[in-house]
Amino acid sequence: MRWVTDASYAAALFLPDETSPTARRFFAGLKPSDEVWVPALWWYEITNVLIIAERRKRVTPAEVAKIISLYTQLNLETDTLSGTKYSGRLYEIAKTGHLTAYDAAYLELAMRKDAALATLDKKLAKAANLSGVNLFG
Repeated sequence: MRWVTDASYAAALFLPDETSPTARRFFAGLKPSDEVWVPALWWYEITNVLIIAERRKRVTPAEVAKIISLYTQLNLETDTLSGTKYSGRLYEIAKTGHLTAYDAAYLELAMRKDAALATLDKKLAKAANLSGVNLFG
């Protein structure tokens, strides 16, 4: 199975006050043959989540280091598509789905890879449903 996961799932997996049984079930149920894709911006988003969590004293620097090492064990495939053609596609998806360009990147990747989407973001999930993209959970 091919998946795209957004930062909300990853944050819910490791941040103590953002746990989600759905996200845990997703990651626990992955098979070795499954592909889990993220757009390149995922790494920026998840790093920012960790920076903000540390600043707000939700996690310690040691916990951040541990979380980062755990993310490397998820065997994520990073999509690096960029450029004007890609930007135009993101714009159209964001406009149609009433999404940010960041969220449109997840939906675009799921559409292009013919993958199901794992997200806790209700607006992104709604846009995925309207676009014919399957959701986890």
